Formats: sequence, structure tokens, C-alpha cells
Amino acid sequence: MDNKVRLNAQKRQALKKEWANTVYNKTPMQVDDDLQDAVSNYYEVKNKTWDSVISPLVEQFYPTADMQVIRKYETGGYRSMTTTDHCFVFKNIDSDDREQRYDFKIDRDLYNALYHFDLQAKGHQATIEVEYDETKRQENPHYHEKTNAMRGDYSTVAKINDRYEDYALYSNRGYHNRDNDVSDSDYGKWVKTVISGGCHERAMACHQEHWEQLRAYERAKSMVIQSHIELWKAKYNLITGMNSVIDQAKFLDDVKEYWVDVESCIDLSTGQSIGSEVVIVSDDMKDLLKQTVNIRQANKTTESVGVVQSQGFAMVN
Repeated sequence: MDNKVRLNAQKRQALKKEWANTVYNKTPMQVDDDLQDAVSNYYEVKNKTWDSVISPLVEQFYPTADMQVIRKYETGGYRSMTTTDHCFVFKNIDSDDREQRYDFKIDRDLYNALYHFDLQAKGHQATIEVEYDETKRQENPHYHEKTNAMRGDYSTVAKINDRYEDYALYSNRGYHNRDNDVSDSDYGKWVKTVISGGCHERAMACHQEHWEQLRAYERAKSMVIQSHIELWKAKYNLITGMNSVIDQAKFLDDVKEYWVDVESCIDLSTGQSIGSEVVIVSDDMKDLLKQTVNIRQANKTTESVGVVQSQGFAMVN
């Protein structure tokens, strides 16, 4: 008697959902470690830069005592003579380098990278915006639904990590966080009172040692974002590779050749995930999945790009 499980559209969809969940949340990879290392380095370098460069230089050019006196007598509104800021412009007087702006606000790409694992744990795809950027996909209702839901947990993941100042500093596409839950005290030390005006109007002179530390801060930020992109690429390859296998498979046994413990991960009769164990994907298996993708792409002619809707994931196949 033939007991093979024949795949249909519903079963294929369920398999793809569970594989995406497996790759993102149950498969430890080097790219996960690389991102965690980049995040740890970012916070270390950021703190050092603020304490050794920003605080002393801002105090030198805009003494706290003077700013307090001015604020005491200013009339407020559009005539305010002081403002609080998180970005600063410096000019290295020991070189011919142009003045440079250094911003301590956190944009969406950096925020998603810093809190990748916390957002994943809450059921979001923390790399969704990376995916849309890297694949040049046009934003659509699915994208907005998923990203809005994810941003709804931004404050929560910051609180969990005792870094609510990150949420206060969050800035989306140039628009600063105006959440009513954010007060001046939530910024912690990451805000300075300076004279009103644009950043470049407040350019401050610095020496080479300061400049090198500021550049180190910029590199640390870039490394976090790039590590997040590399994480997405690695997991995207595994997911699209398995999606190709699932699309071409007639029976579950055809999938088991690549995903040996599939039956311990998902109940195909219900489509529910049943596994919580960590899954190790070997390098040989990764190579096989990459070959599957390459073969499929080579056989493609004018096949359009489709979106695999999944539980918290939107993967291109």
C-alpha cells in the first residue's frame, strides 16, 4: 500500500511557512553571531564616542550653565534661542577633511537590526524592509501591514532591553519620533541643549583623535546594518532554495531529501508547527539548496516574481 503523502497547494504553503520559521528562528548560523557581535560593538563604540567626544566638545562650545541661563530668559515658541538635539557637526582642524554631521538618532534600518532577535521572537520578520530594499520591490498593503505591526512593538523591545532611549531616538525617514509616550527624560544622556539653528550652523572644531572616534562610530553603525543585510541574504537563500524544492516536489518524501526532519516540525493535517527544537542546517544542505535555486533560475524564462505569504514572513520565490 502506498502511504506517500501527496502535496497540494495548501500543504506546500504550510511547508513554506514552517521552513521560513525554521530558518529564522530555529537555525543558528554564523550570520546570527555576526549580527550580535556588531550590535554589541555598536553600543560600546557609541557610548565611548558620546562620553569622550560629544559631551566634552558640546560642553566646551555650549556650556550647560550658559544654556540654562539663556533658556531661563527666552520667550519660547519660534523665538526660542536654544534647542535640544541629537546630531552634531564637526570639522577636523588637523586635516583637510570636510565638516561631517554625526547623528545619534536611530533610523528604521538600524532599529530593526539592533532589535532583530527580539522582533523575531514576537512573530515579526525583522528583515522585511531589508528584503523589499534589496529585491527592489514596491511597497504594498502587505508590506505596510507587517511593518506597522512590527513598529507597534518597537517600544516594548526597547523596554525589555532596558534601552528605552533607543525608542526615544527612533526616527523614520527623517521624521523624529513624536510618540506621546516619549518625554525629554526618556532620552537619558543622549540629548544636548545647544543654540537654535541648523546643525551646520553649529559646526564645532575637533582634533584628529576626536575625528577618529567619530569615524569609528559611523563604521560601527554601518556594520550593524550591513550585518543585518548579510543575515537576510543567507536566510533568504535557504528559504528560496527550499521553496523551489517544495514547488517541484510531488510527495513529502521529495522534500524530506532536503529537510529530513520535516515531519517533526509540522503537522500537515493541520498546518501547525509542532517542533521547537533547534535545527542545524549543514553546509552540504545549504549547497544543495543553492544549486536548486541556480538550476531553477537557469530554467526560468519570463516567470514573474511571486510573494509567498507566510506567518510573519514575506519571501520572494
